[in-house]
Amino acid sequence: MDGQAANGVGAAIGAQVRRLREFRGLSVAELARLSGVSRATLSGIEAGRGNPTVETISAIAVALRLPLGDLLADPAPRTPVLLRGTPRPEDSKQELLDRMGAGGLGEIWRLRLTGIGRRIDSPPHSQGTIERILVLRGAVRLGPVERPVVLHSGDFVTFAADVAHFYEAVEDEVDAVVVMTYPAAP
Repeated sequence: MDGQAANGVGAAIGAQVRRLREFRGLSVAELARLSGVSRATLSGIEAGRGNPTVETISAIAVALRLPLGDLLADPAPRTPVLLRGTPRPEDSKQELLDRMGAGGLGEIWRLRLTGIGRRIDSPPHSQGTIERILVLRGAVRLGPVERPVVLHSGDFVTFAADVAHFYEAVEDEVDAVVVMTYPAAP
């Protein structure tokens, strides 16, 4: 790892390492001992400096008892990530919509809106909260107040919910599933 500032990916990895290390209740020194990565390198990674190798990230993931992907994925999308519903398959099939990483808690909610224009406003949730919404029926405009999206039956979206956001019916009846994840207190 060099002393240069990391790109966005390196900074995101550093933030994930710090968040998950703290969630596990480990100091930098303890994680260094468990992973075999020097304290200086770990501190640099967490500060967003340098570009850690896959081997270094893998050693940290093993020490934290997490899949490597949990350190590589930025858990909070900067903008809503929208997946449009797919056509009905001829045969049965499964579709992965999203993966939720370790180190947090989750809640599953059912969202129902009746009447075009019905709206639920939500204040920002705690930092790091992410919402994932799958529309079962109807059409709804939702998401961060500054960047809402319109979803129809079968569409899926994920967004950072630590900003003001809302849900508004575009059709008469909306039925959706909301999965909310947020960091757990250590």
